Amino acid sequence: VVVVQNASVLDLKKALRRHIQLRQARQGGVQHLSWKYIWRTYHLTFNGEKLADDRKKLREYGIRNRDEVSFIKKLRK
Repeated sequence: VVVVQNASVLDLKKALRRHIQLRQARQGGVQHLSWKYIWRTYHLTFNGEKLADDRKKLREYGIRNRDEVSFIKKLRK
């Protein structure tokens, strides 16, 4: 997924959403995903650190070109 150099976590989430929707449309998969459910159920993480603050820049988390972020299931409270 490509985002601008000074992107925030929210920009990354929007880019992920756009990328997955385009891929699903090309492959003929599920057309509608509930992103409200996905963001409520999963965290984005990088090197074991949750990307919790949507306003924080990716650079502040140490994310650079070609780094991988992953989804991790949120634990129940």
